[in-house]
Amino acid sequence: MTTEQEKQELIEILKFTPRTYTVHLWGYGGEWTMGTVSREIYDYFKRHRLDLNEYAWDSDYAEAHDIPEDMQPFPSGSWYDCDDICHESGVDRSAGTLQIIDENGETVYQRSMDDINGCEAGDPEFEGDGEYWIDEQDAGTVVFIGTSSEKGTFFEGALDLTAPFDITKLKLSYNEIDGNEIIAGVVYDGEDIEGHDGYSTTGKSSDFGFYIAGSQKNGKWERYKDKDDIEYTLTEWFPSTVDPVREGMYNVETVEERKYQAMWNGQFWHNDWNDEKLEIKQWQGIDHDPDADLDNVDTTAGSWPF
Repeated sequence: MTTEQEKQELIEILKFTPRTYTVHLWGYGGEWTMGTVSREIYDYFKRHRLDLNEYAWDSDYAEAHDIPEDMQPFPSGSWYDCDDICHESGVDRSAGTLQIIDENGETVYQRSMDDINGCEAGDPEFEGDGEYWIDEQDAGTVVFIGTSSEKGTFFEGALDLTAPFDITKLKLSYNEIDGNEIIAGVVYDGEDIEGHDGYSTTGKSSDFGFYIAGSQKNGKWERYKDKDDIEYTLTEWFPSTVDPVREGMYNVETVEERKYQAMWNGQFWHNDWNDEKLEIKQWQGIDHDPDADLDNVDTTAGSWPF
């Protein structure tokens, strides 16, 4: 026997004209990959002071820097191929908006996903599919994380209904990648909604790094992205009356007592973004050749640029 409420719901369904709704997910998000590489590759990039960001985007970088094939974590310029742990693209749950539009172009639901907890009446549901963390790997494993941050529409899918739209039947599934919850799929009443050609984003930034699992101390990882992650032993400070033997970038203190890095071109000091002469008080460099085998080099032989 059906209840009066069930009868009324059936009447509403029979009276309902089939409609098509469109689900949009837009805001900030991007593409994430996580994969493993050998410690030998990590050490090679660090020893040769290679720039992982440039390597990740530039298909000619490996050839230009004579990187052996067995020391390449992925083909130069193809960072998205290093993904044996996970690979996901989508809007970030903390920075995206869910919007439902009917066939007349009217918005029937719109809300920032950061304001949706999935537990209150009138909310869609969130469901976590997977979690991926650096420290899930064995201690000492080198984990590559690559991200391309984007802004725009990450999902657009049609929802054909023969009954009134019910937001509580909508489910957003996500994968958590090193703390970022990325929407991976949209389900309505148990059925997947297929996304179509509505994906339209523009790139905003990117970030690439090698991280050592189990190494985090005081919130910092043992990692390598570029030469700025190398801790060098430095020379003493030399007065401006003493010129470096080698051209390149050094630590300097200007006559205004500001300390930063500047270029020595063999004749005078200047900033790395222009050739205007810079007046300095003192300078210091690396106390050994950073490109040499440190087991076979005299670290007191002079100073080298960064």
